[in-house]
Parts: sequence; structure tokens; C-alpha cells
Amino acid sequence: MNMERKIYVNNDLDIVMARMQARDVAKEMGFGTADQARISLAASELARVLCWNANGPGEIVMSIASKNGHEGLKVACLVNLEYVPTQDKENWANETSVVSRSLAGACQLVDESLVEEQGKEHARVTLTKWLK
Repeated sequence: MNMERKIYVNNDLDIVMARMQARDVAKEMGFGTADQARISLAASELARVLCWNANGPGEIVMSIASKNGHEGLKVACLVNLEYVPTQDKENWANETSVVSRSLAGACQLVDESLVEEQGKEHARVTLTKWLK
């Protein structure tokens, strides 16, 4: 299966759209109901973070992940670096910023999360959930 789906996020209604599309993709890939819920919630939390972006609309990209013969779903977006918690991932729940907590919550719903700085102003957040 080769797939990439983009979700453009500009306002609060797009959060709902991101959630619905992520659930549809997860279902198509064969994820169980609980994992579909986790993936869709993680995508909606990323969309929520993108709604606070003052620089305009954002974009979530969903694609197939593959590693060591396993397949999964990757959900990625570019966020303002100021939203990324500065503490270790394990301590993100202690962050006081609502945006940082949303980002941390999304990371806790999946199997792997990667946050990489992209220049001085942005970070790429990539969330991966593996099929069991």
C-alpha cells in the first residue's frame, strides 16, 4: 500500500476534519477500533496546535511507515518551535502551555514520536503508530 494524504488546517472545523480523515486512513490500513481512536485523537491534537499558528494555515501529512517488515501510519506536521516543550518527553505532562500539553498528549497516544528542529522557527513533529 502506497499512500499519502494531506489535511490542511486553517480553523477549528479543520480539527474535526483531521480527526475524521485520520480515523478513515487507520481503518483502511486495518488498525483496530482502539488504535483508530488513538490515531484520530493524535491527529486532531496536532491540528489543534496548528490552529494556534499565527503564520497562517498548516498541513498534516499522513503516510505509510515501514520498518523491519512492520507497517504503520505516520502523521507529521510542521509547528512553531515555541510550541515544542523544552523538557524531556517524559516530563511534557508538566508543561503549563495548553499548546505544549496538546503536543505532548498527541505524542503519548502513539508508539513513536520524533520532534526535529527545522531551522530557527519550526519543528517537524512525526508520530508513528505500528500495526500489531
